[in-house]
Amino acid sequence: MYTIQQVMNIVYQHELAVVIMAFTTYAFGFAQYISSMVMQIRDKKCPFYFWQHAWYFGHDLTFSLLFRQWFYQVHFWLFEVLWAGCVIFVGIELVSIFYSVKYERNTIWKKYLKHDVSSREGWTYGIITYLTGFALFALIRVALGDVMCLLLMMSTNATLALVTSFKLQETNQRQKGTIALGWFIVLGTIFTFMPKGIGFFATVIPALNHLWFYLLGIVCILYGIRYLWVGSKLPKLER
Repeated sequence: MYTIQQVMNIVYQHELAVVIMAFTTYAFGFAQYISSMVMQIRDKKCPFYFWQHAWYFGHDLTFSLLFRQWFYQVHFWLFEVLWAGCVIFVGIELVSIFYSVKYERNTIWKKYLKHDVSSREGWTYGIITYLTGFALFALIRVALGDVMCLLLMMSTNATLALVTSFKLQETNQRQKGTIALGWFIVLGTIFTFMPKGIGFFATVIPALNHLWFYLLGIVCILYGIRYLWVGSKLPKLER
């Protein structure tokens, strides 16, 4: 799909613009993560599906394990900062699995197991799911030739936009912070799929500068808006 050298040639040619585009996009991703974790810790209810966190864990751990690539091969400060961010996010995902197993294990797994889920079963299934997310991410990265994890990094925001509104419908209640999270999802998705010269991904990976990429973006943005619409219709969570 692309090589490190191709990406870095573009980065060095437009260094300031690329950095601004990257940090704008990642700022909304950070806001999504933090707001979702505040909601999960405060209400003991995660606004994301458990498998979403497993996929995000796969991304963060894969990116973190590529330490030598970022610091010795790429050796550009933007990706070194992103590496540090992913290390932090690995920790956040571990907090999420702890809260999921402790407070939501029946919600997540009882419908499959057909009985109350013990803490041990929750940890077993939780760890297996996280490891599956990591294995899938690492293998798909190699299969796609996604050497810098950029395509699959983009997929984290795309999946978040596409499926989170259905999780919201299942809970049938609006947590405090739902609407703010919805705006972070919409804006983060918009910046993810911005065209070349404005959006980070389409700029550094020329292969994405095609109609299919922007049509995919429109679909994801519409589902992000759906999250806001669903959230606005639901009653507030009773505490």
